[in-house]
Amino acid sequence: MTAALAVRLVGIRHGLPFVYNPDEGLHFVPRAVDAAGGDWDPGYYENPSALTYLLAVVFLAADVLGAGIRSGFDADPTTAFTVARVVVALLGCALVLAVHRAGRACFDERVGVLAAAFVAFGFLPVFYSHQALNDVPTMLPVTLALLACVALLDRGGPGRAALAGALVGLAAGTKYLAAPLALVVAVAVVLRVVDRKERMTRGVLLLLLAALACVAALLLTNPYLALDLDTAREQLGGQSTQAASAKLGQDGTAWTYYPVSLLWGLGVVPTALAALGAVAAFRTDHRRALLLTTFPVALLAYLGTQDRFFARWLLPAYPMLAVLAAYGAVRLAGWVRERLAADRSRGAWVLPVLAAVSLAQPVVDAVRSDAVLVRADTRGLALDWMEDHVGGSRRIVVEPAVPGRYLPADGGWTRFPVSRPYQAYEERLDPALVDDYRAGGYCWVMVNSHQRDRGLAAGLPGAEAYYRRLDEESTVVARFSPYRPGATAPDFSYDFSFDWYPWAFERPGPYVELRRLTDCAVS
Repeated sequence: MTAALAVRLVGIRHGLPFVYNPDEGLHFVPRAVDAAGGDWDPGYYENPSALTYLLAVVFLAADVLGAGIRSGFDADPTTAFTVARVVVALLGCALVLAVHRAGRACFDERVGVLAAAFVAFGFLPVFYSHQALNDVPTMLPVTLALLACVALLDRGGPGRAALAGALVGLAAGTKYLAAPLALVVAVAVVLRVVDRKERMTRGVLLLLLAALACVAALLLTNPYLALDLDTAREQLGGQSTQAASAKLGQDGTAWTYYPVSLLWGLGVVPTALAALGAVAAFRTDHRRALLLTTFPVALLAYLGTQDRFFARWLLPAYPMLAVLAAYGAVRLAGWVRERLAADRSRGAWVLPVLAAVSLAQPVVDAVRSDAVLVRADTRGLALDWMEDHVGGSRRIVVEPAVPGRYLPADGGWTRFPVSRPYQAYEERLDPALVDDYRAGGYCWVMVNSHQRDRGLAAGLPGAEAYYRRLDEESTVVARFSPYRPGATAPDFSYDFSFDWYPWAFERPGPYVELRRLTDCAVS
């Protein structure tokens, strides 16, 4: 727990006062500030509001202590985002404890400890504990729901059914992707009926009770889903349409991307152990195995049908995968010990060694990620340089990979207008834009790899011609690289553009070029 907290707090203020991840910058914290000010209707339903309301309560408490989060947010959001990120980091630490309890409840203490270690140091659970997003917070009620389902399977009872359903509602009320967790509650009840521990009619009543508790918890944390049903339905439909469409420049398929993402998001050895653990669990206790595998399989089945994919969308399944990986390690260690010596006590070192091997990659990746986050973002370095070196009429073209407040209002900057939606920016590029820049006196152009590389990866003719002309008719005055000296830049990836996992990175941010157009006069 102490180590988990440490790796989550190091680098917690990365990027601030700017929030470069648009999801983090737009979805939760600003709406929590509004809610703390009395406007509890988020007017936004593409993400559920449980985290928003939690942060609003925390902000209200912090303001009572004099933090000034609401009053100072517009001028400087640093305090609000720092507090929000710390809340997420603490929830990430609570997750470690919850996974320990789940592993122990499913199998034994050894499984609980090792499963806790996998979520304590797994790269994606650690990295997204640094962001004020709902991915890590969702993992906590998912794990608590698993615990409730184990108790429901073992002992039954309407109270346990209601608790399991309510926790599923809380998880889905934090992130909609947790909704398939309802299948685990159903599995627990059906298994009790099959084992003749419950009559069919009582099993149906338990399911109805769990469903009512689920809906109640979902609406308690998201009341405006019902109060503004038409808007919610419209926005959720739009969200589904977006998820079903590919991101520009994204390569591959979701079916292969998500399993491969586990190799770096959770770790190579833990992923292999999770597969081994699933097989072993079905051989020894298929009931426990069904509880642990139903949700990951259902989530992957849904995500696999989408053309848009991000590794963090699979995070709700990580607690179950961690428990399976830990069980796989314990079973593998037992198998090795049996073959090393007739006296099993002589092989007591096997499990600790296997644990160390399986945790090596996650621990190294967590520490390395923190080392990246504590360094200045390339966009921050570029802004500092521009403030010192760009004088006169500060007219500049800035590609949309920075927040709206990036250029200070009192700095004399005039930014070339870029129309929304920003995700279509590359599709609208045309070499004739260079003439527009010159005509308006926009002699400075800030190019970043987040935008350029997605357009080139998609093979857009307009983007290729635009960047080619920009290369020919401008001079690079300054470069700011996130990569280690001599490192090869990784191929374009949406995940790696925002979590900087590859070893080539030494600091956060895209590759930034500041260009000065030739034959351009400031108007």
